[in-house]
Amino acid sequence: MATADESTDASMKKATIATAMGNLVEWYEYGVYSYTAGIIGAQFFPQSSNTATFLYAFAVFALSFFLRPLGGMIFGSIGDRLGRKKILTITIVLMSASTAAIGIIPTYGSIGLTATFLLILMRMLQGLAAGGEYGGATVFMNESAPHRRRGLFTSFLESGVLLGYTIGAGFVACLTFFLNPDDMSAWGWRIPFICSLPLALTGMYLRTKLDDTPVYTQMRDNHALSQTPLREMFQTARKPLLIAFCCVSFANGAYYTLLTYLPSYFETEIGLSAGESLTVTMVGMIFMMLLIPIVGMLSDRFGRKLFMMSATVLTMLTAISIISFVSSGSPAGPIVGFLSLGILVSLFVGAHPSALPPLFPNRVRNSAYAFSYNVSTAIFGGGAPFIITSLKSLNGSPLMPAFFLMFTAIVAIIAIVIMPETAKQRINTEKTDNKKLGQI
Repeated sequence: MATADESTDASMKKATIATAMGNLVEWYEYGVYSYTAGIIGAQFFPQSSNTATFLYAFAVFALSFFLRPLGGMIFGSIGDRLGRKKILTITIVLMSASTAAIGIIPTYGSIGLTATFLLILMRMLQGLAAGGEYGGATVFMNESAPHRRRGLFTSFLESGVLLGYTIGAGFVACLTFFLNPDDMSAWGWRIPFICSLPLALTGMYLRTKLDDTPVYTQMRDNHALSQTPLREMFQTARKPLLIAFCCVSFANGAYYTLLTYLPSYFETEIGLSAGESLTVTMVGMIFMMLLIPIVGMLSDRFGRKLFMMSATVLTMLTAISIISFVSSGSPAGPIVGFLSLGILVSLFVGAHPSALPPLFPNRVRNSAYAFSYNVSTAIFGGGAPFIITSLKSLNGSPLMPAFFLMFTAIVAIIAIVIMPETAKQRINTEKTDNKKLGQI
């Protein structure tokens, strides 16, 4: 049977594009929704103050994060029982269909609270799909890539995240520039949502052409699949569950602080215009998009833990200085701060997608990784702006983003210390005792 090492460059290129496409679609929608939140609040909720409509829109946005752990459990279990490839097709269809549907839902002014209900329902479906998407794609790439290049190939998933956000936010920015405010509010905002469908259909087509991973195929042929992966993961993978949860707390806490909190902070506290804030964010994301695969490639040679530990320790040492400079009033503060934090985030997220999934036994890898990843994401990722803003309101300190980052860095450092190195290690595809299956 072919192993991951025997995969051709052509097949790995196809697998990389197909898996990264799902992340691109997810974060494309994230960028679109973030930059149309004000319009969506006005279109789907009873007329109120501008602040209230923003709060309504972002409350619905946050709702999807709380559905992610459930989606991770549902689709993770499907991946362990029925195949890694199967969930990749399901999640991208569900995600794209619900995103496109938002673009055609009648407004509150047309059908009243039914419009609000439909928006909430679509966001819930997006959350369920997203809960299975990232974990499923990451596991698929880890089990498919040559073991000496896992870091490089899995890092492209993170670049897909940033590319999707950049395309989504950039699309909205272009529409805002070319359309007058009335047209943008009336119908222009719908265009980027509907346009997610061609992206997703392309990704779905590519995913249907993929073969399932060697690991899953080996287990299926040996009749070694788990029929109760959710129950089994708590019996056989408690330590990896905890390690992944702690590492993701920093990965996504820092990610969402950078991509969600800081752009808003630039406008409300620093005084940048919306266009200037978007420009800083886009430049920073493009920089990260190029840096992350380099980190992934280097982690194949020097190990995952080196880069993950470097990112967290440097965050402990520099976070206060970076945030202080951002809030100092210096014209260079926003771009220097964003790029500095972007380097720290890239050092971590370039390595962690290839470091964490191999920790889990083969039989429960999809379920366990998706569950730990999404629970941590819901708390520290989706909750990052709320946590930072709430803490800042208590004492008014502009350094609260730094303290939040330092806290998540400490949590991750503890996990990294006890985590085994997974670079250059094969994911076992041999026929072994079920209790040992999946150890590396």
